[in-house]
Amino acid sequence: MPHHLDRMAEDLVKAKLENYWPGFELVAYAIYDKSNVYLFNHPKFSNNPPCTYHILKWDTEFTADTIIMYEEYPTAIVNMDHYKEYEGLFSIAVHELFHGYQYIKDEKRFPDEMLGITYPLSKENVELRNQERANLYCAMLENDLTNKKQYLNAFIALREKRAAKIEEYLRYENLIETIEGPAWYVELKPA
Repeated sequence: MPHHLDRMAEDLVKAKLENYWPGFELVAYAIYDKSNVYLFNHPKFSNNPPCTYHILKWDTEFTADTIIMYEEYPTAIVNMDHYKEYEGLFSIAVHELFHGYQYIKDEKRFPDEMLGITYPLSKENVELRNQERANLYCAMLENDLTNKKQYLNAFIALREKRAAKIEEYLRYENLIETIEGPAWYVELKPA
């Protein structure tokens, strides 16, 4: 898929990321495969125009679709082998670039990922969380104010019940939603 690299660089410049989110600006990003890393917009290689890239040999620092600190600068990384279609690759790149933007804007609400490893995936917790989301969804769609309030009250009651059971994990969930929610939003904008 290296033939998509030029298109990606051009589309990210043409997209005017600020149209996706106010102030959203392009940070460094790398599209990689099992052999090479194609690094764009990195200050270490600032003599390159925004639509050109620097080729690096792949190493384990470039693993997953995420944001890393490469040469002390936030860099969105995306494995091109994970995406059959260009549109999926582009959307996830926008998502990870948004995390880089959050970082350079000094966002402090990133969750403790180690807490995520021990997150309680009990049947009860998952079921209550699904009920919360269903009530929130219904509240959003409801036009009748009385019914909307009932859905919201049901959501609050379920959230409080779950909070008593999962304690600090609720804060973890809230931080995930705070960071990932806007990134999912901008990920969908190019679609």
